Amino acid sequence: MRRQLLPAHLLLPAVLLAGCSGGGDGSGQAAPEDTGTPAATSSDEPTQESTDEPSDESTATATSSASTAPAVPDEPIATVPGGEPGMVVEVYSLVRSGESVTATMAVTNEGEEDFVLSRQFAATAEDEYDVSGISLFDPAGLKRYLVLRDVNGECLCSDVGNGVFRPGERISFSATFPAPPESAEVVTVETPMGALPSVPIS
Repeated sequence: MRRQLLPAHLLLPAVLLAGCSGGGDGSGQAAPEDTGTPAATSSDEPTQESTDEPSDESTATATSSASTAPAVPDEPIATVPGGEPGMVVEVYSLVRSGESVTATMAVTNEGEEDFVLSRQFAATAEDEYDVSGISLFDPAGLKRYLVLRDVNGECLCSDVGNGVFRPGERISFSATFPAPPESAEVVTVETPMGALPSVPIS
């Protein structure tokens, strides 16, 4: 077979194109390095912010975990009738962690009628369906501790929702407060549906 040879004036553009293609690959390798540098910088920035404001990061974590109904032990450590027929408010634990105390609680419908919990535990109408209306009262120090809030004013607590609360159902929730002094071994858990005195902090 006879091999066809390209004229020289056609070979030169092909060589130039090959050279340009090689240059594009080199610049393509440099691009990820440039992109990676800002990415590393941006990942460093949140770390610095959380170091400067650790309470904000813990607040966000607490808010996230509070929005999910917490697991509760088998038996409550304190109960009180909920101020409505069949409603019972229960405290399962008050756990101290550093400068905060988290209450794990529940409300049970022991009545025979459906009930709507919407805004029953909220401090204000703007709080919608959360449990921001719960507080801790230290009888020894005569001081009340309200639910903590994040930088956006959101309650560090659970949302009980606005659905129908049927007989036999239990809704568990949690709320985080500033910690009373170490000397305060018991507090009163105050809720819009009733107060539970002498609840121990663990």
